[in-house]
Amino acid sequence: MQITLQSYAKINLGLFIQSKREDGYHNIVTVFQLIDLHDTLVFKKNPSDFIHISCTDLSIPTDKNNLVFQAFTQYKKQAHIQGGLNVMIHKRIPAGAGLGGGSSNAASTLFACESLWQKKTKNSILTKIASEIGSDVPFFLTGGTALGQGRGELLTPLTIPQNFWIVLIFPGFSVSTGWAYSQAKIALTNAEKIGKLGSLFEETEAHTWRETLVNELESVVFPRHPELQKIEMQFYERDAFYASMSGSGSTMYGLFHDRMMAEATVTFFSKKKMHALIARPISAHLMDHSHECDQSKAEGHYASH
Repeated sequence: MQITLQSYAKINLGLFIQSKREDGYHNIVTVFQLIDLHDTLVFKKNPSDFIHISCTDLSIPTDKNNLVFQAFTQYKKQAHIQGGLNVMIHKRIPAGAGLGGGSSNAASTLFACESLWQKKTKNSILTKIASEIGSDVPFFLTGGTALGQGRGELLTPLTIPQNFWIVLIFPGFSVSTGWAYSQAKIALTNAEKIGKLGSLFEETEAHTWRETLVNELESVVFPRHPELQKIEMQFYERDAFYASMSGSGSTMYGLFHDRMMAEATVTFFSKKKMHALIARPISAHLMDHSHECDQSKAEGHYASH
């Protein structure tokens, strides 16, 4: 039996850093939004007790440093399953880009193991496994739009308008998440602003996002990579209603109400020899964990220049 799953990316709509935790992580407040850019993962049982990972992107580790490896190892321990797993990762989400590709792959692995071993593990146990693998892995178990707190693992589903197009720019380099957070200056963040973060997204008017939403890691990353700040301003010059860095970077994104303007913006950046794509937000109920996935669903793909 073979299972093929789409493993979707995410963007962060705002990111506030509240405090440093005793475990070395930071308490944050953010809104995760699933998008239709995805990797495709093919899973098949093997008779050994081990996992074997292969990937189309040769820069991606295929050993214990891959979150897919960690997901299978943790699941096997919790669910007491026998046997091994072969995983082929067809990579389209850039690594180290703030799009959660590795975390998404880990969540897809948990779904695949549930199906292949015909288990019905409680959601609370799957979430516990996911949170031990990585801070944003739990989000990829539910998808859609969610307010993330704590390390990002405490989730509250949100409903927001999905009538926009997302232009993603990957500048060709990655940013270390650990470095970005280690350099972050923790200010006394406006508690009222954070309290309003969830309700902000439920408004139908998105023009307030630019005034209210901030990714506080931009103040760390932009001084080292000023070209990212330039990309953000170019989004606004091209009529994006909101633009930001996703997570700790390096991906920059702009949100557009007009599809033609979004497509023209992809062309604009592509001519500058940047990797550019157009994507759409995905609601939780549209997520597909079936055994066969139609790869034509996701229109987002990086333009190669």
